[in-house]
Amino acid sequence: MTFTSSQKGSLAILPFFSLLLGGCGGASSEEAPLGQITAAKIYSSSPNGTGIHVGSTQPESWIGLTGTSLTWILTGLSQRSDGSWWATGWYSLDGAVLSADAQVLSVKYAGINQRLMAVHTTGSRLSIDLRDSLGNVQTVQDDALVGLTLKLQVPDQLGLTYQNYWLRIDSFDSVDSQAGDVFGYQVSYLRDELLGGSWSSYCKGPGGEAQRSVFYQGAQWHPMNGARSEGANLITMTCESGSVARCMRWGYRPWASSQLQSGSTTSLRDHHQACVHMKRASYCGDSHAQTIDGTQIFINDLLDPALHSGPLDVIEALWTPTGASCVSNRRHPELPFLGCPLPLPTCQATPSSDYVLATSLPPSGSLLGLID
Repeated sequence: MTFTSSQKGSLAILPFFSLLLGGCGGASSEEAPLGQITAAKIYSSSPNGTGIHVGSTQPESWIGLTGTSLTWILTGLSQRSDGSWWATGWYSLDGAVLSADAQVLSVKYAGINQRLMAVHTTGSRLSIDLRDSLGNVQTVQDDALVGLTLKLQVPDQLGLTYQNYWLRIDSFDSVDSQAGDVFGYQVSYLRDELLGGSWSSYCKGPGGEAQRSVFYQGAQWHPMNGARSEGANLITMTCESGSVARCMRWGYRPWASSQLQSGSTTSLRDHHQACVHMKRASYCGDSHAQTIDGTQIFINDLLDPALHSGPLDVIEALWTPTGASCVSNRRHPELPFLGCPLPLPTCQATPSSDYVLATSLPPSGSLLGLID
């Protein structure tokens, strides 16, 4: 996975601080299970944060890595050309991010140290291939993954010293979702400390409550601006209330396809990417989120049947995989917004049928709509 120098940024020389993984932002309330749903007009009451999807201390995981963070941020796994596996990690300073990947040293499964051979997902269902010291290879997935532990060697900000981390899968179950096909894994972490340590949830809500991780093979997302990097060797590890997983839960699964109103079939990858920006109200498709947790919105798409078909009486914006293509009514006009490098036009009162997703604002005082 590669990013431009402007995406990675640079860090000044920093002393080594202790590393910490923590929670992925979002609200504590959860909607009732929706089951298998094919039509739209169903709106939840569960806030999903304003961040990309990273595991971190609050509030970075809500709003993206927009400030100084001395914590190591984990966003997924990737396999390199020599067959080794690495955890994709980052540090942040004043809106710049520095790549800091951690090598997967070993895997412990059923009390035995083994080698990580491959990581796969089918949709969001995770499977892992392991090889023991005798050369025997086995594949474990779903409930069988419980107890599997990865040992990581995490670098400091300068890559001069390292600290060992363990990630352990504690549970597997379905995550409430529009289509009923999103699955999550409770993942805990432990780090080496002189006086010992204790296991803590990798993903946490604003009250510190444990949340699940959702895995996806084929892409990873930049932790600041939500840019998508594709590759079969890339595995995303996203917290269930961040934008990447929340858009999957809203039905826009990047592994799925659907029929358009024109009758043709389309992949939902562009819908999912547009949703990542839409949920955060990132009009410019960058690291700036122009929303506040708990804001109500209507969503409208052109799928047949529509996953969401909210009314477009007060259009906010039309959304593409790179951000908004037009903006009429911002969710929070009180938030500072200097505009985009390329100014966005005002949306037409009746939008043409060339958008991926559209959002509209409910009437003041209304209890309807999805909660962003």
